Amino acid sequence: MPLVPASVTLAAPAKINLFLEVTGRRSDGFHGLETVFQTIELHDTVQVEVVPAEPGSDQPQNRIALSCDDPSLPVDQRNLAWRAAAAYLSLHPFGQVAITLSKRIPHGAGLGGGSSDAATVLRALALHDPAPPDLFGLAAGLGSDVPFFLLGGTAHATGRGEILAALPDLPDLPITVLMPEGASCPTPAIFAALTDDERGPRPARGADWWRAALASVTVAGFGPLLTNRLTEPAVRCCPAVGKLLEVLHKRGDTVWMTGSGAACVVLGVVEPPPATRAWPTRLRRRSRLDALN
Repeated sequence: MPLVPASVTLAAPAKINLFLEVTGRRSDGFHGLETVFQTIELHDTVQVEVVPAEPGSDQPQNRIALSCDDPSLPVDQRNLAWRAAAAYLSLHPFGQVAITLSKRIPHGAGLGGGSSDAATVLRALALHDPAPPDLFGLAAGLGSDVPFFLLGGTAHATGRGEILAALPDLPDLPITVLMPEGASCPTPAIFAALTDDERGPRPARGADWWRAALASVTVAGFGPLLTNRLTEPAVRCCPAVGKLLEVLHKRGDTVWMTGSGAACVVLGVVEPPPATRAWPTRLRRRSRLDALN
């Protein structure tokens, strides 16, 4: 009797960095970070279908098929979602896995779309598995941001971004994600553009400091906490980001850049300046990690 394929569809939320500091260069060549991650309602949709291998069949084992509605993205081992499935199947062979990505998170924005897709593939495969492996270990091997998307909500992170501590959920505040048309901020280039002073070293504030700060802050007092050490190198590499930030600051908006750019975030729902893409959305609490609306 043929085995019935099992399918699950999950949301893969984008993230913003409420705060990002560079704490120095590490011995492995990477930079140490302190950041506060926050998932938002803007999300991709990831469908994962598993077809278990028939006992005694000669069908290929651990075959991965990936499709995506964004033709600019690769659908092979260059895609982090594909590599997430391969890493999982190397430990727990299933048979055949078909992944379908429906993209809404822009790439090259600092919103973690590829990392979120990868983490969501891991979560989906774990739902098919009665004894799933250590997902955080798999996620850390895929990329610095991937472990956070297994946690979601609001979280403090150090190391390369993989050492996580959950923080209390913030209210589901409305925000607008904005990105200059045609802007690009490749992460390696932004880190390479840091000056010696911007690289640090400097101490991290720590999860307890952030837990207390976020517990007592009001929306009106939120602005001073929203800083990003990568803003200046991003502006030097991509002047369009600087122009967007300047326009929004002059309007009086509470705005900051997320990740290594090129996306910027404004508290509230705002009208985008000319030549700017906009995604009105909200903060996404941890309890809504899988919600598709």
